[in-house]
Amino acid sequence: MPYPYNRLVVAPGEALDLGSEGGVLLLNPPAQVPGAMALTDLQNRTWHLLRERGPDTGWPAPTTGDFNITVVTRDLNIALAQFISETGISPSLTEKVWNCPVFPLLDYPVPPDLVSLMRVEYTPSNEPTYKLVGLSQEEFDNVTGNQLYNEVGQPYYYRRPFAGYIRLQPQPGFGQYVGPGTGTIIVSGTPTAGQTVTATLSNGYVSYTTQPYTVLNTDTPVTIASALASLINQSGAVVGVNAFYAPCSAINNQITLTAASTPGTALTYYCTVGGVGSLIVSPSQKTNLTPNGDVITFFGSTLGTILADPGDTPNIPPMYHMALVYRVLGDYWERKQDATQSDRYMKKYAAAVQQAKAFKYDVDQSSQFGTGYDDTPDMSGWW
Repeated sequence: MPYPYNRLVVAPGEALDLGSEGGVLLLNPPAQVPGAMALTDLQNRTWHLLRERGPDTGWPAPTTGDFNITVVTRDLNIALAQFISETGISPSLTEKVWNCPVFPLLDYPVPPDLVSLMRVEYTPSNEPTYKLVGLSQEEFDNVTGNQLYNEVGQPYYYRRPFAGYIRLQPQPGFGQYVGPGTGTIIVSGTPTAGQTVTATLSNGYVSYTTQPYTVLNTDTPVTIASALASLINQSGAVVGVNAFYAPCSAINNQITLTAASTPGTALTYYCTVGGVGSLIVSPSQKTNLTPNGDVITFFGSTLGTILADPGDTPNIPPMYHMALVYRVLGDYWERKQDATQSDRYMKKYAAAVQQAKAFKYDVDQSSQFGTGYDDTPDMSGWW
């Protein structure tokens, strides 16, 4: 889905009900912002204003000739780079957030399309997010005492980008990369009274099997999941000096397991159902916890998003998407030896550039300075 505001949210274990007669699920638009144009829209608008045959006039996208789909796509990407450059690469114009996995590296590569780094945040697995402190080369040396030790763990500082990397201190280790490990037990099917359910948890050396839970007539997958989670939390895998699992919780018909320490991917778990019935508790085979490492988040400005697929959008504010078409048309009408039309569209493009230069100022204003009612000596106030 090309538009960033389309979201489909369904709670775990909950069905998406479209009514007894079914229905239509609209995913795209309806959340399209006015003026937003995907690559297909930009291409079609270009051919239409160029008075060339295209989808807007009932023809397929041209694949041959001076203005075929490959050429137009290439030129729209060139126009995007020019537009961002000529507007001064305003952070508010091309801002973006990257959520990246943490690797056990001292020098972490910044996202390849990042131009201006504004902020770096760090989210340890299952813990609150905090901001990393950005330091210059000299400040970083002062904090580290001009040398780097072999300490590993959650970083608190980063050296500002140099040659495409930031240096983290302390350096993340394998535990930050893998995380404590997580697993999921899912209860489904139709419970039958008298069936039993157990969970077996192991660290590779010691295994613990919970007390069996016996299904009642009133049970559902949700109540069975809650009861099984309680039995897991009472087992030796969770309590005692040798515990290796953290206390778990059940949400609807799912139980989330988490290792007590990092890395926890060597831990295994599985469930067993006894008796006759159609109750299903998965996994039924020995399963390792999956990595659940820390996350590092970059906030910054970019060179826009490369336009390749039909639904790709430029990652600039929607009101300026049309500027890319104007820039391309300036060249294309010159190709057609029509200087009047070429100049017309270049003027439209230049006007869009000027408007975009003011965009950061405009979006930062919650109110404007004025002289409406303030009686301070400098006559400044707020509307």
